[in-house]
Amino acid sequence: MKKLLFLIAVISLMSCEDTKTNVVALQAKVDNNLYISTEARAALNPNGTVTIQGFDRDESITIHLSRLGEGNFTIEEGARNYAIYGDMGGNVYTTDPNGEGVVTISELNETNKTLSGTFKFNAFLAGIDTVYVSKGVLYDIPYSNVNIDDPNNAGSFSANVNGIAFMPLTVSSRSTDNAIITSATTENAIMMVSVPTNVEPGEYTLPRAGFAAKYQGVDGLETTSEGTINILDHNISAETIKATFSFVTDMSEITEGQFDVGY
Repeated sequence: MKKLLFLIAVISLMSCEDTKTNVVALQAKVDNNLYISTEARAALNPNGTVTIQGFDRDESITIHLSRLGEGNFTIEEGARNYAIYGDMGGNVYTTDPNGEGVVTISELNETNKTLSGTFKFNAFLAGIDTVYVSKGVLYDIPYSNVNIDDPNNAGSFSANVNGIAFMPLTVSSRSTDNAIITSATTENAIMMVSVPTNVEPGEYTLPRAGFAAKYQGVDGLETTSEGTINILDHNISAETIKATFSFVTDMSEITEGQFDVGY
């Protein structure tokens, strides 16, 4: 009966045009678009916290809770609860430190080791953009002691922008059907490098089909005119890639760029 009532509540959260699967699911409205993950899981961390993640080839939602249990978990400044949204462009929006929201775990099945509930939050691409996640649903998400990677920390990334060090707060990397997108954000800027999924070691000159390098600062997205991406190593089976890069925009010169990440 409890499961039936939860399903009725879940369906009432979504509009008539939305679809809802009655299997393991994590879904939500991201701004005005419905996001449904193709896979969902949760991990019990050694320090007692819980990480819940839904993802597909293009997007992901990650929720971090202070403990495993039923109840409301508030997302706010100073709380141990936070959420992260990764979009198809490789951008990482986070509620830490100024986002707000709430996650409600309405059912915890300790026998089957699954959890269900709802969530909503707003998250920021520091100094650039805000995303609003609402009508979020967690349904029968399995939890275990298997670690989940932090989407904010894919590896190392550095560069200079007009001779000034670009020091990112977050580094993310994701593989889509056509590209490996690696991005890094500071408090008010983002830098992104995209290469084909099957790219081999070698030097590639921009502009070139399948390759891109972009920089967006306080004045908005700048137009890249030329550049170079040098793939030093790409291990497809291990999903790791290492590269150096440099490029010129209509406003900036990016030099000494390098990254070493897992995607």
